[in-house]
Amino acid sequence: ASASSSLTTPLQKPPLHPTESEIARNSGSASGATKHPQPSKMANPALVIVAHARENYLRRSLSAVLKADHSELFKIYVSLDSPPNYGKMENLVRQVAAEEGGGGVDVNVLKMRPRSNSAFESSGIGRISRHHEFALKQGFEVLGHSHVIILEEDLVVAKDFFTLFVEASDLLAEDPSLFCVSAWNDNGLEGWDRKRLFRTDYFAGLGWMIRQQEWERLAPKWPDVPSTGWDHWMRLPTSNQMRECIVPEVSRTRHIGDKGVNVKSGQNNIYSRWAFADEVGTVTSFGDLSYLQEDKYEAHVKDLVKKAYDQNRMNIYTLETFQKYASRYKLWRNQPRGTHRGLIIVHNQDDSYDVFADARKAWDYISPVEQMHPKPGIAIIPGNRGLSCSQVCSNSGKRCEQSQLQFANTCEELMKAFACEAGCGHQMGYEIPSYVVESSERTYRQCLVADEVVSTCGASHPITRRLCACI
Repeated sequence: ASASSSLTTPLQKPPLHPTESEIARNSGSASGATKHPQPSKMANPALVIVAHARENYLRRSLSAVLKADHSELFKIYVSLDSPPNYGKMENLVRQVAAEEGGGGVDVNVLKMRPRSNSAFESSGIGRISRHHEFALKQGFEVLGHSHVIILEEDLVVAKDFFTLFVEASDLLAEDPSLFCVSAWNDNGLEGWDRKRLFRTDYFAGLGWMIRQQEWERLAPKWPDVPSTGWDHWMRLPTSNQMRECIVPEVSRTRHIGDKGVNVKSGQNNIYSRWAFADEVGTVTSFGDLSYLQEDKYEAHVKDLVKKAYDQNRMNIYTLETFQKYASRYKLWRNQPRGTHRGLIIVHNQDDSYDVFADARKAWDYISPVEQMHPKPGIAIIPGNRGLSCSQVCSNSGKRCEQSQLQFANTCEELMKAFACEAGCGHQMGYEIPSYVVESSERTYRQCLVADEVVSTCGASHPITRRLCACI
């Protein structure tokens, strides 16, 4: 069951399919945008702004949504999770709707109430995870929408934000290797090609959409305790089934929050430097998107890799060396993001491309001499509680080699060694990958992986069992 909930006013369940008159009526926008093709693959889409109690942010976010081209094609909701602030936030929603829509815009409010008073439920990460689950359940299961966009209250959208989702929706319906569309490019600091989209297997969030069929698959395994956040959980192959999202080179959302659960004070100075379509230039259409179909896109990527080798623009990295490249080329610094099967592809303003390839993952694209594989005779060995991998390997008559630990750092390898009853989760620590065995921990019986911190042989933790790579 979802978090207990109520709606401010009774809502009519949207029709399963819009009528021809509704499509015709909604094909334009108040801002005078050109008529949009019928969104044939989106029967009744919705957008939900997930909000807490920050009035200024919600005002700016909702205002931008209602001003965006083709917003009338989507049912708009604001979902609230702070009961003491329901009144003032509902009043704000009504006020903004009246100001931007001249009284003709219908923005409904959803209310989430906590399921429990547990420490995790009360934490920022716990509340946000529950709220996203609630918003998705309401959008798909209660209100019957075919597609739902999730937007957080500290994001503003570009004028062509909805154009992106409408035009990319056909790809979601036709290509089973895709699972979402996102408005944010993690490596878009200097994005310039305002029409270009790309594929990534790193879930970006920050304004994203899935179909009802996708939620039906995700809902049963939504984590009770996503250790570092729901978005990290979405990035795991066990969650997204190793499928990809469509993302624009130039982001269609901008982060405006000065601080929050996942944003430290002053950190937004970094986000605010990202290229944003309202400044670079918006579009009325993204054009023919067939180049994003899996086979065509893969051929394009291989062509770019060949050119990168020819032009000396191919860069081979590992997790241990990535930050050196990130700083130099203005990529996301903490870990590789915006990846496609181990590649990061950066489109430069002179129409050249820089390509960055993970030696452990991009085997399909790089030369054999540049590939890093598990060493012959490697053994993936689960350790006992509190032991380091140096100890685990030594007890088996082998030795731990740090460069090999990353080959054990996957949900798939963990699930071969441990029961992982609470699923796979993301965490940070030198002792990861590991399995939590302490029953008092909120991550009890989770298998944990990391994508930022480099594991070491000597690290250990008293509440976990490590998974080690021994030779």
